[in-house]
Amino acid sequence: MKKLLFSGLLVLTMLGAQLQANADFINKSDYTRLMNVGSKLIKANNIKHRYTFNFTSVGQQGAYPIIFDTSFSNDMNLHNNRTISIYFADYLRLSTDDELAGIVAHELAQGEHSYTGVLNGQFMFTKNGYFPLNFLAKNNELKFDKKAVDYLVQAGYDPKAFETALNKTAGEWRGTFWGRHNKTDKRVKTVDKYIQNKYPEKI
Repeated sequence: MKKLLFSGLLVLTMLGAQLQANADFINKSDYTRLMNVGSKLIKANNIKHRYTFNFTSVGQQGAYPIIFDTSFSNDMNLHNNRTISIYFADYLRLSTDDELAGIVAHELAQGEHSYTGVLNGQFMFTKNGYFPLNFLAKNNELKFDKKAVDYLVQAGYDPKAFETALNKTAGEWRGTFWGRHNKTDKRVKTVDKYIQNKYPEKI
C-alpha cells in the first residue's frame, strides 16, 4: 500500500513539474518580441491587412509551415483569418530579431498572396498547391521567400539572416516531387541569389 501511494505521489509530482515547465515555456516577453517584429514588418512595408501573431507548440520536425503544423520548420499562416503562428521550437532556434523577421516575413508574403485567391483565400489550395497542385506550392514558396527578402530590406532587417533562419528551422525535405516544399538547400540558394542580384550592398 505504501509503495502504491509513493508511486502515485511520484507520478503526480512529475506531472506537476511537467505542467509547470509547459506553463513557463512561453512568456510575455516572447509574445512582445514577436509582435514587435511583425508590426515593424507590416508598418515598414505599408501592408494594409491586419495580422495576428501567435506561437504554437504543435508539430514535429519536418512538417510544413504554419498551416496546422509548422513543423518546427515552416511556421504557418492560416489562410482564412490571417493568423501567423510560429512554432516555439523554431523560435528557440533563432538567435536574433533579424532571423525571426525572416520567418515572419515569409509568412506575411504567403498571407498577402493567399488573400488574392477565390473567396479571399478560402480556396488557397489552388495557389498554395495541395495535391495534385503541389507544384504550385513549391513555385509559390520560392516567390514568398523572395518577397520576404523585400520585406526585410524595407524594414531594415538583415536579409542574409533569413538564410540562417532557414538553415536552422527547415529540414531537408525528401520526396519533393510529391511534396509541397522545396528542398531547403534550394530555398537558401534562391534567397542568396536574389539578394546578390537585387541587394548587392547587403552582402
